[in-house]
Amino acid sequence: MTDDLTDADAKAICAALGVNTRTITDTFGRTHTVIDEAGMRTLAAHSPNPTRGQALVDQIMAAVRDLPKEDQ
Repeated sequence: MTDDLTDADAKAICAALGVNTRTITDTFGRTHTVIDEAGMRTLAAHSPNPTRGQALVDQIMAAVRDLPKEDQ
């Protein structure tokens, strides 16, 4: 048995919480499942420590907003 969270596991959790996911392909041909800020906030609200979860989302979103546009 493995403790690794698979892509299917992540999508199932998101679906159960009503979080929309998208699959994208990066410039190297790798696929990624992505969610938007609202989805991240929903996941954070359902975490074991929602206050900490929301704070982490705040940090992630602040870091992304500071990136040059070509890196987003």
